Amino acid sequence: MPALWLSCCLCVSLLLPAARATSRKEVCDCNGKSRKCIFDQELHRQTGNGFRCLNCNDNTDGVHCERCKEGFYRHRDRDRCLPCNCNPKGSLSARCDNSGRCSCKPGVTGDRCDRCLPGFHTLTDAGCIRDQRHLDSKCDCDPAGIAGPCDSGRCVCKPAVTGDRCDRCRPGYYHLDAGNPEGCTQCFCYGHSAKCRSSVDYSVHKITSTFHQDADGWKAIQRNGSPAKLHWSQRHRDVYSSARRSDPVYFVAPARFLGNQQVSYGQSLSFDYRVDRGGRHPSAHDVILEGAGLRIRAPLMPLSKTLPCGITKTYVFRLNEHPSSNWSPQLSYFEFRRLLRNLTALQIRATYGEYSTGYIDNVTLVSARPVSGAPAPWVEHCICPVGYKGQFCQDCASGYKRDSARLGPFGTCVPCNCQGGGACDPDTGDCYSGDENPDIECADCPLGFYNDPHDPRSCKPCPCHNGFSCSVMPETEEVVCNNCPLGVTGARCELCADGYFGDPFGERGLVRPCQLCQCNNNIDPSASGNCDRLTGRCLKCIHNTAGVNCDQCKAGYFGDPLAPNPADKCRACNCNPMGSEPVECRSDGSCVCKPGFGGLNCEHQALASCPACYNQVKIQMDQFMQQLQSLEALISKAQGGGGAAVPGSELEGRMQQAEQALRDILREAQISEGVSRTLSRQLDKVRSQENSYRNRLDDLKTAAERIRALSSQYQNRVQDTRRLVTQMRLSLAESEASLKNSKIPPIDHYVGSNGLKSLAQEATRLADSHVESARSMEQLTRETEKYSKQALSLPHQGEGGGSGVSDSSVVQGLRGRLEKTKTLAQQLSREATQTDMAADRSYQHSLSLLDSMSGLQIVDDRSFQVRASCLCA
Repeated sequence: MPALWLSCCLCVSLLLPAARATSRKEVCDCNGKSRKCIFDQELHRQTGNGFRCLNCNDNTDGVHCERCKEGFYRHRDRDRCLPCNCNPKGSLSARCDNSGRCSCKPGVTGDRCDRCLPGFHTLTDAGCIRDQRHLDSKCDCDPAGIAGPCDSGRCVCKPAVTGDRCDRCRPGYYHLDAGNPEGCTQCFCYGHSAKCRSSVDYSVHKITSTFHQDADGWKAIQRNGSPAKLHWSQRHRDVYSSARRSDPVYFVAPARFLGNQQVSYGQSLSFDYRVDRGGRHPSAHDVILEGAGLRIRAPLMPLSKTLPCGITKTYVFRLNEHPSSNWSPQLSYFEFRRLLRNLTALQIRATYGEYSTGYIDNVTLVSARPVSGAPAPWVEHCICPVGYKGQFCQDCASGYKRDSARLGPFGTCVPCNCQGGGACDPDTGDCYSGDENPDIECADCPLGFYNDPHDPRSCKPCPCHNGFSCSVMPETEEVVCNNCPLGVTGARCELCADGYFGDPFGERGLVRPCQLCQCNNNIDPSASGNCDRLTGRCLKCIHNTAGVNCDQCKAGYFGDPLAPNPADKCRACNCNPMGSEPVECRSDGSCVCKPGFGGLNCEHQALASCPACYNQVKIQMDQFMQQLQSLEALISKAQGGGGAAVPGSELEGRMQQAEQALRDILREAQISEGVSRTLSRQLDKVRSQENSYRNRLDDLKTAAERIRALSSQYQNRVQDTRRLVTQMRLSLAESEASLKNSKIPPIDHYVGSNGLKSLAQEATRLADSHVESARSMEQLTRETEKYSKQALSLPHQGEGGGSGVSDSSVVQGLRGRLEKTKTLAQQLSREATQTDMAADRSYQHSLSLLDSMSGLQIVDDRSFQVRASCLCA
């Protein structure tokens, strides 16, 4: 029966996903770090106990949650495991010993392996590099603790540093820091202890205002305290304030920068600031801190210098009393710590002089908080004397009370004055009685609970989701969740860390786990506030990019925002501001032109109206429309049959006129189409070679002027040929008309100015020869007429018989005269034939001249101007 019972229990354990413990000695033995376990048969075979713990808390691990996870440690068993925080470059691994010390690489030192040993520099993945530039080879000094070069072979330490190598803090000091002029920081502990060390429970925390969405709680006031206007710039993501008068205006920080900022001692306050008025000098009241009845101030820069005009500059102020921090009046160490513990005001001057405007952005106060993360070694952990307790010795131990309650944690703790040695209230001194005795030990709260600071015997649930543990911050009593997952932060692990976005608890909508912001490598990884922690929208795009994920070029730029090389990303558009739409171009860089503009960069302006050459086309079209209207009226009249019939010849003539006009328009359109194609090709060439074509246009203008000069010369020479035959006279007249309206000839018909000159000279020579031939013919004609009259007078003389000359002699004379006349007639015939041939040659030359001149295109000033305006457009 017992065996059957045991087998059933084992079966149930295997079937159930987990078994819950009902007492510390029952099934799940998880050292108080888990309440869930599962049965593992192989583990049972090896160890005799088969229950493996699940979901170990407090960063523990193992079958029974008996050890810390990798990268965590604890001083004692059952303590909460703390992060080692080993520097990944300087440590051999993420593990550390029970004291939290990491194993360092060569040349590296420090509990976290985050500093170089003396004689080494530059922490790398292989450790620190040995320094070959020692000031003195006999010295082996810690560079963080030395004040200067060796003196006679001995290290010269800073005031708060000691040791032969200047590698230790003096008693009463802690945290050796190269950036501290004193070397180490004095133990504070509210003045109750001079023994302290760097705390391992605090991590770096930056209180910031980046003004990505609004003014972030900042305000502006006048010097007298009256409110002033504060503006938030959506474009530049900053805030600014203006003043018309010389009285200054101050930026006032919100509450999260105030209160108990003691852990910011020795750290920095920084912000970006610019002023838009030049020639302004800083003042002694540029930055003001107030608290605990104290007030200190500091200038932005030395008073002798001038504030840069319109240039954003980062200003950094160290929060300590050292003279190099430039705070005045100079406070003591304890006064400065007291001021930071109760900081009531942080003011930064905004305006300088009349009509000035000041801008502020990226305000950062370096602080710390008790959560895991990057270590904050400047936070102290005090070793308290009898009568005090707490990390800073800020509380009175049981059985002690404040000597003066009004001093708070600065007050001295003295033993209670109660009958029977009873305990008392640490603040008021009132004695406890009965069950009010506080000597009862604090309750051992389970995971997910914390001790109520007002009733240490009770536990309260942590305000953390997912079972995270929590702790109570000293003095402020703020409950803060511990060990938030990667990418999660906040007092309750309710926010996404810087560089992540989401809503882990669904406080503003659906639950969305925190994930890395996707900004396509277009942000500065060293900057904070690169994206909105809720939406993931990228807020600080660089390389001229924009968009939710920095995946677009911002207005006025083009290119590939996702290119791996920053030089290949977004480049500025090169658009003509007059002809293009403002700050806009396409992805290939071409500009978006306004109406009436063209070109790659919108630099070409279209013509406001049609050129003058279009008027001729319009006139012809108007005439043709009139003819069509007249023809339409004529046809309508003929079809109507009313009145007199329209003669067919008139109708046919009108139709022929319209047809001829249409052919003329078609011919002109074809010519215009050809010219348009030519001009289109020319324009395409001009757009790529504009300067070359402008030079060619100048050459054309020069050629046109030469042609006009030659035409006047040819007109004078042509007038000399008017005495030629009628055909030549008509040809020369047509040539003269063609020259007056000459056009630029095609290259295959152009004969040049020398050809025209030779033709004119040939025409002149032929005209002269024709004149001589005409004169010869006229002389021969006169002689022939004379001989004919003499021959006619001879018969009359013979008939009258008055002279007595014999008939034979008369006949003989007549025969001689006849032969001579025949000879003259033959000579006249030959001359006439030659003249006719010469006239024919002249006619052919004239035709050739006419053909050459008719091939010239009409060139006048207006046509050239129209062509030039078309080309330039």
